[in-house]
Amino acid sequence: MPWDAEYGRMDRWFEMHDRTLLEQPEARRPDDYWERLTFLRPVYMQQHYGDIPGSTPYPLEELQQTVFRGFPRWDQEDWYNSSPAYMLALAIYLGAEEIGLWGIDVLDDSEFNLESNCLDFLIGYALALGIKITFPEGPTALCKFRGEGIKLGTMEPVYKKRYGYV
Repeated sequence: MPWDAEYGRMDRWFEMHDRTLLEQPEARRPDDYWERLTFLRPVYMQQHYGDIPGSTPYPLEELQQTVFRGFPRWDQEDWYNSSPAYMLALAIYLGAEEIGLWGIDVLDDSEFNLESNCLDFLIGYALALGIKITFPEGPTALCKFRGEGIKLGTMEPVYKKRYGYV
C-alpha cells in the first residue's frame, strides 16, 4: 500500500540518510521499506536512484548558494544534521510564508537533542526572514530553554529560568 494511503496526503517526502547505511540490518527499517519508497513523489534523497522513481536529489548546492550565502562558514554542509533541518532549509529556499513544525522530537534524553541547535538556528533564521513559524499547542522541546549542564568555571549551576537579555 502506498504511504499516502496509509499516512494521509503529503506534498514531499524525505529520506536523507545514506543509503548504504539504511541497507544495513542495524538500521532496522521495515522489510518493505524500499518498496514503499517507490510510491513516493517526490522523495528527497542524497541522489536519484533508478529503483526509486520519485527519488529527487536534495538541492544542497543551491541552498548553499542562496539560503546560506553570506553566512559565516556558509559553505559547510553541517548546517543540516537532521531530516527536519533539511526540510526547514528547503521550505526557506522555496519561499514559504509559513512553516508548521509538528512531530519533531528533540528531547533531552534522545539522539535528536544533538540536532536541536541546528533547528533552533534555522527557526531563528526563518523568523528573521519574516516567515511565520507555527508550533504545536502544548509543550514542545523545540527552542526549549535548557538550564542544566551549563558550565560556569568549575561550577555547573542549575538555572530554573532564563536570565539576562535575549
